[in-house]
Amino acid sequence: MKNSWLAFVLACLVFVGIPAVSFAAEVDYSLGLGVGVVPDYEGSEDYEAVPVPYFSAQWKNNGRYIRLDGSVLKINLLTDRTWSFGPLLQYRKKRDDDVDNNAVSKMKKIDSAIEAGAFVGYKYESWDFGFQVATDVSNEHEGTLATARTGYTFKADRMSTRIGASITYANSDYMDTYFSVDAKDSARSGLSTYNADSGIKDIGVDLMARYNMTDNWDIRGALAYIALLNDAEDSPVVDDEGESGQFKASVVVIYKF
Repeated sequence: MKNSWLAFVLACLVFVGIPAVSFAAEVDYSLGLGVGVVPDYEGSEDYEAVPVPYFSAQWKNNGRYIRLDGSVLKINLLTDRTWSFGPLLQYRKKRDDDVDNNAVSKMKKIDSAIEAGAFVGYKYESWDFGFQVATDVSNEHEGTLATARTGYTFKADRMSTRIGASITYANSDYMDTYFSVDAKDSARSGLSTYNADSGIKDIGVDLMARYNMTDNWDIRGALAYIALLNDAEDSPVVDDEGESGQFKASVVVIYKF
């Protein structure tokens, strides 16, 4: 889908703008921008810089929120501060001939995709637990991913630090799109043919720290390590040309209105 990024931005404006205007007097807003470093394709050993936008609208008297964090938009519909539930949208970047790896750059182009789904979360004291499911709605990979995560948050003065872990399952459509090598791709790239099937795609650990510099300004840093597993790890795209251990990092500056 050639206009996936534009469609994602427009969807964000609709999801964020309409509710925010309707309840402007009851909402605390935060706006931020930063930079991240991510693999230039899933399974790559090469990295690239990407922008990291941030927007949050938090209802003052309940737990509802609208939050855009990087490429993921979530809307919590519940007023319970312990439970959260609602829709999500997320953007997945393309893999084409711009990637640094010579063999992978010759494979069939995979355009950017938009995934839609739902999430549920639960908080108990300093612990948080979450689960989400997202499906491609842009007809690019037509796959579905399910992710479970948990984390523990430490708070001290102006600093909060969260340590987390996650695990992701991907169905056969997703795995086939990003990790299989068909006969045509094999001829173009020189990689062996490979058929990737559904299963646990990855596990990960992450660290996020947020420091309140002033009453209005925060800075947030994040670091994550994701280990590709099973058919993802064994794909020639990863095993021969890339790296199963994936790092992601970002720094975002946030202004609270």
